[in-house]
Amino acid sequence: MPQKRLSKTERRKQIIEVAMDLFASKGFKGATTRAIAETAGVSEAIIFRHFATKEKLYDAIITASLEKRMAIWERAIPSTRSGIGLEELMRTYARVFLELNRKDQTFIRLMMYSALEDHKFRQRFFESNRTPYLRSIRALIATGVESGEYEPVDPALTTTSFFWTLLQYCISRFVASKDPPDPSSDKELIDNLVSVTLRGLRKSHSAST
Repeated sequence: MPQKRLSKTERRKQIIEVAMDLFASKGFKGATTRAIAETAGVSEAIIFRHFATKEKLYDAIITASLEKRMAIWERAIPSTRSGIGLEELMRTYARVFLELNRKDQTFIRLMMYSALEDHKFRQRFFESNRTPYLRSIRALIATGVESGEYEPVDPALTTTSFFWTLLQYCISRFVASKDPPDPSSDKELIDNLVSVTLRGLRKSHSAST
């Protein structure tokens, strides 16, 4: 049977999805427009009809990736205005972050290739992870420091350390490993990371030692 003729919007979406997978597995330099066209079942001329340059296609992939990512965050994390405490917010953020990257490593692979190739997606990746939830974690830590409940730590650096630990876990366990660990390992990491972070923050811990 003849293939269904796609609308302009559908064709553009198809090209982006195909190109996203190729860029994530081969990098910006390794994924050619010819390979993208062949995988999508179209000519290179069709690619350039929708995207004037390879760079424009990559920009579209960046935008689509970030929009998809943020939509998932909005659905998965409770409102930061609901009075959620620091421990619950950290656990929820960590759980969603690990689940997201366990199911789909495309985003991190794109980020890693961009870092190696010095592509602008690298900066946009970090911008995308400055979500309201990380800002809320930082704000709650800052409030605890100001009130005297927490040790006089740097809230921004503490939040960054928390995020980098989660990111490194995803890279080593989901991207670099052929056999991702059982999901129970994710929970063990979250429990340990949140516990260690909170014990280090609370003055009662240091006072008791």
